[in-house]
Amino acid sequence: MIQIALKELRAGHVLARSIYRDTGEIMLSAGYRMTPDVSIKLKDIGVDRIWVQEEGLEDLESEDLIPEIIINQSVLLLRKTVLDFRAKVGLVKNNSEEPPPSPEQILSKPEDIKEHLNIAAFRKVAKDIYQELKKSDPSILHITATRSLGNFFQQQAIDCAIIAALLAKRYNFTPDELEDMILAVLLMDIGQTLLPDHLLNPTTKLSLEELELKKRHPDFGFDMLRVCNVSLICANVALQHHERQDGGGYPRKIIGNNKPPIRVTGPPAKGTINRYAEIASVALDYISLIAPLPGIPEQTPINSIKFLVRLSGTKLNSNIVETLLSMIPVYSAGDRIMVTSDSQNELTGYVGVVLRSNSREQNRPAIVLIYNKAGEKIPAVQLNLWERKDIEIREAKLGEGIA
Repeated sequence: MIQIALKELRAGHVLARSIYRDTGEIMLSAGYRMTPDVSIKLKDIGVDRIWVQEEGLEDLESEDLIPEIIINQSVLLLRKTVLDFRAKVGLVKNNSEEPPPSPEQILSKPEDIKEHLNIAAFRKVAKDIYQELKKSDPSILHITATRSLGNFFQQQAIDCAIIAALLAKRYNFTPDELEDMILAVLLMDIGQTLLPDHLLNPTTKLSLEELELKKRHPDFGFDMLRVCNVSLICANVALQHHERQDGGGYPRKIIGNNKPPIRVTGPPAKGTINRYAEIASVALDYISLIAPLPGIPEQTPINSIKFLVRLSGTKLNSNIVETLLSMIPVYSAGDRIMVTSDSQNELTGYVGVVLRSNSREQNRPAIVLIYNKAGEKIPAVQLNLWERKDIEIREAKLGEGIA
């Protein structure tokens, strides 16, 4: 299988991974043979890349950390939970001229929040993620899920929770602390559920007043979680995940000290960022780079690393960034690559994909070439770059090198 951009989609392509509607039902099942009108339907729901079957790529190994079915079930459960809550507190209006309640009005009724916000659903997803991550001890991260506009924020929360959990594991968090970490990240943007629809999925530039309201979601989240049956850790991650090491974040402008996020004896220093929130901040910034909103160009691992390095120390905890950088794969299975040089100059310009990553030499994966420099389909050519030291590659954008 191979991941392609929608502009590469052709009639006759066979889907390798199912595509789900925002409501959780399968829109197109794996094995579906594409028709000319499919691209329009996929674009309408915000999908800009898909996995299709490709001759010569039968040996491509999935390196997903969590099975796709678990991810999709979790996304659906979280989306339903959020929509149910918004409806019960009056934020969903059907044919009503009455304005929806403001965040302050909703927060003035803490018993309603406690009754209607289904924390148990978030706990279930956290437990499922934790159980799946226990089955392996990955040395590198692999985030490959397809996103659509309707479930983007739930998918983002799950991706962030996975990364945060693996970072916390590197710092020897206990099993209970790991589960707390996952739950806290799943809930860190819960304050956004109090915002009006046009702030959640803006289609036009927001006014300064609207931006300021949106930036209050950490405070809203903290207040919501303090009335629910969750730990103070979860509430503090909701409050502090946009704080920065130099005090330039929000909402409280507290600071960090760039130290490892490990448990210390005694209370934490007043005015400093919680260690769980520091991990959450790094995870969120990384995911926002490699899996942005549909329509925003995603960054390559190399560019993501450069961006994180620029933020390290002043914005993000430098120790956590350094740990994350050691886990980011230069190349993962399914990544599009282009040959930039070879000793005989026979393969330069050829395009293919990574078959298997190489944790020991991350820039020397196993690859398969499927297009020549003219963009013409060729019989698959498999190469192990840790054996072919003369070949150099770079990551290619979806659609690059395709005629």
